[in-house]
Amino acid sequence: MKTVDSSVTAEIQNNCRENSEMKRILFVAPSLTNGGMERVLVTIANCLAEAENDVTILLLDTADDLKSELDSSVRVIHKAYKPHFGKRLPYIRHKLYDDGMWETRANPSELYRYYIGSEKYDAEIAFFRGLAVKIISGSSNQDAVHLAWVHNDFRRARGYQNTFRGLNAVHEAYARMDAVVCVSKEARQGFTETIGDTGNVTVIYNMLPVGKIRALSQKAIGHNIEKAALHTVIVARLEDRAKGQLRLIDATARLRDEGRDISLTIVGGGNDEEAIRERVAERRAQSYIELVGNQMNPYPYIKDADLLVCASFYEGYNLTVAEALILSVPVLSTDCTGPREILDGGSYGMLVENSEQGIYEGLKQLADDPRLLSEYRQKTKQRQDFFDEDRILQQIVNLMKGER
Repeated sequence: MKTVDSSVTAEIQNNCRENSEMKRILFVAPSLTNGGMERVLVTIANCLAEAENDVTILLLDTADDLKSELDSSVRVIHKAYKPHFGKRLPYIRHKLYDDGMWETRANPSELYRYYIGSEKYDAEIAFFRGLAVKIISGSSNQDAVHLAWVHNDFRRARGYQNTFRGLNAVHEAYARMDAVVCVSKEARQGFTETIGDTGNVTVIYNMLPVGKIRALSQKAIGHNIEKAALHTVIVARLEDRAKGQLRLIDATARLRDEGRDISLTIVGGGNDEEAIRERVAERRAQSYIELVGNQMNPYPYIKDADLLVCASFYEGYNLTVAEALILSVPVLSTDCTGPREILDGGSYGMLVENSEQGIYEGLKQLADDPRLLSEYRQKTKQRQDFFDEDRILQQIVNLMKGER
């Protein structure tokens, strides 16, 4: 793991050792791209490894941007989809077998044998929805604790039926787990409303490396625009249907056209980058809206801003909202799962209607009333105890012991 502050690292190691016993632990995840779910996985894996557990991460994709951030003892395995042969098979499979993959046709026990095989672990964890859950649900290891993480609001999210033949099969897979871990109370509500009551659902908030975040935020950065009196930042993958960058651009441009001094930095990479750049150009906003791409260390951009904006249509938790509070940066968020809970219904940050107009009105209010922004900055300090690493770590360790 890349260490910034040795005293912070030592403290985390001590906390881990005090709360853990040596175990062989397997995480199954799609990838280690630079995203919120993946950063949480790195944090938990590092903490468990530093406590001298034997940690393995099985990736279903070759993308591993965050691999360099892992403790050197964490083993990473890439296991691609099972290969198929024949030029016509992809077409035939698509017509006969849902999404055309062997992983959809295979039962969970077949998947477990192919992806994991005969290796034995004390804890087997599906850290994302879809294929990872189906694999772990087919485990033949009766001595292991089996867990599944839910990072999103299933009422809005897509992909939880990937490789399953229907919703009943999804329910059965989650019901086989010893525990289904939702990252917020509202994520739990979305799960039970969509998948049904599997009788094993619990809530553990995302674990964040608080000391490391603060240390990394001290790095100096530059801008391609001139920062305004109200400088905002959004940190999210560039996927507008989920993260809402286009409506944030439009709301910012409206305020600028009305004469308010506001600027925006967009941090992240993704499939909608071209569309987002085009929208900035359409609004002739290049002088006050910048895209800085995917950043392995986004914290200086958060720390440097007057306000972090979450413009998402839906969320499960939203790490950047939590990270902003840790860095004492005020937050404006659309009213959606995760941010609503982190901000305690608006007690520790501004919640606005989940629309472009809602974002516009909230930004307008903060731009016109600097004292209100200052009040929200003070409230961030009151919320920082919410991210207690020891408490969250103990909850995770208890689950791995089979305790709930």
